[in-house]
Parts: sequence; C-alpha cells; structure tokens
Amino acid sequence: MRLEEKRWIYLVVGTVINIIIGQTYAWSVFVKPLSEHFQWSPADATVAFAIFHSISCLPIIVAGKLQEFIQPKSILFFGGLIFGIGVLSVGYVKSLSGLYIAYGVMGGIGMGTIYSGVVPNIVKFFPDRRGLASGVLAAGIGSGALIWGPIGALLIEEYAVLPTFKILGSLSLIFLCALAVFIQTAPVGFSPAGWTPSKAQQQNLTVVDKNWLGMLSDPLYYMIAAGVVMGAISGLMIIASASPILQSVGGYSAVAAGSWVGILSVCNSGGRAGWGWISDRIGRMMSLVIIYAILGCAMLWLASTSWLVVVPLLLVGMCFGGFMGMLASITADAFGTKYLAMNFGIMFLPFSIAAFIGPRLGASIKESTGSYSQAFLYGSILGFIAIVLAIVAAWMMRRRKRRLLEATGVA
Repeated sequence: MRLEEKRWIYLVVGTVINIIIGQTYAWSVFVKPLSEHFQWSPADATVAFAIFHSISCLPIIVAGKLQEFIQPKSILFFGGLIFGIGVLSVGYVKSLSGLYIAYGVMGGIGMGTIYSGVVPNIVKFFPDRRGLASGVLAAGIGSGALIWGPIGALLIEEYAVLPTFKILGSLSLIFLCALAVFIQTAPVGFSPAGWTPSKAQQQNLTVVDKNWLGMLSDPLYYMIAAGVVMGAISGLMIIASASPILQSVGGYSAVAAGSWVGILSVCNSGGRAGWGWISDRIGRMMSLVIIYAILGCAMLWLASTSWLVVVPLLLVGMCFGGFMGMLASITADAFGTKYLAMNFGIMFLPFSIAAFIGPRLGASIKESTGSYSQAFLYGSILGFIAIVLAIVAAWMMRRRKRRLLEATGVA
C-alpha cells in the first residue's frame, strides 16, 4: 500500500488514540461519585482535573523536542503507559494526594506526551489537507465528554467508581500501547504523489522553518498566541460553566441543561473538523477572523439578552473547537513543519493561560454580581480584539511569504 493511502489509516488511528485520552473531558461524571465515596468536597476532587490540564502542556513541549531523536511511535507507547497506569492507579487511591498524583500528574504527563506524538507527526502527512487533518485529530479529543460520559456513568452504576477507573485504565493502557505500533514517522518534506499545490497552498508551503527559539523571537508568534488566549478565555468561560449558565440565564432545568451540554460537545468537536476543512479552502487566517467575529458577536448576544440562549452557547462551542483544531496547521503554516512537534507544544502554552483565567473569570463575576452579563461582555471585547490580532497576523504572514516567493522566483 502506498504512503498516500496509508496516511489515512494513520489519521484514523491517531483520531482513535485522541478519543481514548479525551476521556478526561468526562471528568465531571466522576466528581460526585468520588466525593461521596471518600467524603471529599467536589472542589477538592476537581483540583485533580486542574492539575491534569495544567501539567499536560509541558510534556507536549518535551516530547516534541524528543521527536527530533526518537520516533513518534516510541513517544506514543511511553505516553500510553503513563496515561494508562495513571488512570488505573486512581482505582487504588486512598487520599486526595494519591488522586492528584495518579490522575493529575501521571494522567496529565501521559496525555501531553501522547498528544505531541499524534498531532504534529500526522499533520505532516497532509500538506494538501493540513486543516482537515488537524481538525479531525482535535475533534477526537474534543468528543471525550460525549463518548466517555455515558460510558463512565454506566460503569459507575454497575461496578462503583473505583472499579470503573481500574477498567478504564486497563483498557487505555492496552489499546494506547497497541495503537502506537501502527503510527509511522512522516518523511521529511512528504508530498502526495500527483498533488499540485494551488496558489494559496503554495503560499502556505512557502515558509522558512524556525525552531522554538526562532519562533519565540518572532512577533508573529505573539500575535497568534495573544489571539488564542483571548478566544480561549471566552470559549472556556462558556464550556466550563455551560450547565449553570443555561440554568441561570435561560431558566433550564438541570436535566435539560445537561442535554444541551452534550450538544455543545458535538458542536465543539464538529467545529474542529468543520473549520479545519473550511480553512483548507479559504485560508487559516481568514477562518480565524471569521471565527473570532462569530465568537465576539455570540458573547455580545449573551451579554445583551437571554433570548434563545442556547444559540450563542452552541456558536461559542463551535468557534472554540475551530481555532483549537487549527492550532497545529496554523503553526505549520507560520513556522514550517521541520520543528513542528516542539513548536506546536509552545503554541499550545497560551491555552494553559486561558484555562486558568476563563472559567474563574465567569464564575467569580457571577458570584460577585449575581449575573454572568459582565463576564460575557468582557468575553465579547476579547473576541473583537482577537479579530484585529488575526488580521495583523495574516498581513505579516502574507507579506513574508510574498517576499520569500519573490526571492525564490516562484511569484
């Protein structure tokens, strides 16, 4: 089988791997059973989730650097071991510190390592469909709550919470390590046979490869990163508190709000794949401008009225998934694919900043004022500022690519 056909198998395998580690987004299903079993407060149990996502950004960078010397399948195998053992170990914990170490530290390290081994490598197989590839992979991890939430709830009902972690950890360990074997390293400069890049695609491929030091010294990185922070703050403000927002602003019951949260997860995942596909056709930065515009308007809608509150919520979910799903392809377009594994990890760091600010901003304003309106207004302002940053970043990329094309005699 030719590599042009095999790459689609790698994309499917990578997506399945991401679906497995996406179980972390179903954490809310486990909070109450864990709290009741150990007599912990829900807030204490939720700290494990915060540790998990705070730590997961760091191994993305480390594993990205290691891929300059080690094959991605080895990185994936190691990450699968750590992730699987971490989740499995939760089934044996006796204390909060044990939970934090097993799930927060080990699980977070495992997830970050796996994500770094999957996304940058597989995206390199798709120079003709970068947006689609990165979007589909991101959709896999984004679908975690939708897939693993019901599975986790059923297992808890049947076996109790600690045996559920033993089951999920064992299955994760087996399947992640097995699937890692099927991933091949993308050849340097891979291009599908018979593919002729369009003018827009040729511009995306015309880029000077920069390592992490070169990227951090480039103003373009900070333009893109600042936009990601602002967009993610707005998105996470909604995603982290979707059910309380629907109940408080829209007057929905807890059951109805829970159903809409599931639909929000679908929009989040669909936005990752859908916007990736769109970005391959109209360009990554143009897609970002549209996404931030929709995001800003949706947040302004929420700040202004409670009418049809689910509509702007779903739009925010779709847009959040969109720019998070394009992160790898944007990094490749701006800084090349040679050092993509590590550069992607550094580009992912702004997300950790947003993860710290976004959920807390919405919750704290609601607690102090009794309303989310002011938080939504701040989110809208951030979305509109992100539009300007995306336009400036697009201009910077277009100008340097034009100069490079002229220098090489292509333009």
